[in-house]
Amino acid sequence: MKVAIHQPEHFPYLGFFQKMAASDLFIILDNVKFKKNNFQNRNRFLNINKKEEWFTVPVEKRANSKLIKDVLVAESSNWKKKLVRKMAINFGLDLKFLEYLYEDNLICAINLKSIDYCRDKLKISTPYILSSDLIAEGAKTRLIINLCKEVRATHYISGKGGLDYLDINLFLESKIQTEIFEPKLKDYYTTLCHI
Repeated sequence: MKVAIHQPEHFPYLGFFQKMAASDLFIILDNVKFKKNNFQNRNRFLNINKKEEWFTVPVEKRANSKLIKDVLVAESSNWKKKLVRKMAINFGLDLKFLEYLYEDNLICAINLKSIDYCRDKLKISTPYILSSDLIAEGAKTRLIINLCKEVRATHYISGKGGLDYLDINLFLESKIQTEIFEPKLKDYYTTLCHI
C-alpha cells in the first residue's frame, strides 16, 4: 500500500492533490507544530488583475507553540468578511459555502473543509486519515516511518522537500520503499486557480 503524508494546508496547491491521487491512503499530519504564515493558514493566487496576492486566515498569537490541530483562528471576526469577499470575487465561490468554511474556530477544521472542497472538484477519491487519530510517535523520519507502519504501508510517497530531512537509511531498515513525488505543475498557486 502506498501512503503519502502532508500537513493540512489552506486550499493547498495542485501538487498536494496530485500526491494524494498517487497514493492508496493519505495521512494528514495534524499533530506537529504549527508554522505561522506558512501555507497552513494562507496561500497565494493570481488575482483577477493577474497580480500575485495572498489570502490569509489570521490565527491566535501563540499559534507557533501549538500543534496544528489545536490552533485557533483569530478571535476578531472582521477578517472573515474581508476574506469571504476576496474569495468570492477572485474565485467565484459561493458566499454560503465560504461562510460555512470559515465558521469553525480551528484552522485545521477550516483546512480540512478546503481540502474536501478541492478533492471533490478534482474527483479524487483517495481516503485520508488524520495522524492525530493514530498512535504513532516520534519526530521527523521516525514519525513518518511509525505512521507508515501503523497503517501497514509498503511504500512512502515523499515530496521533494522530504529529501531535506528524511533519513532514507531508516526507511531501508524498516523495509518501506520510498518514492520521491514530483508534481506536474505550471505554478504553485492554490488549487482554486485550477478548478
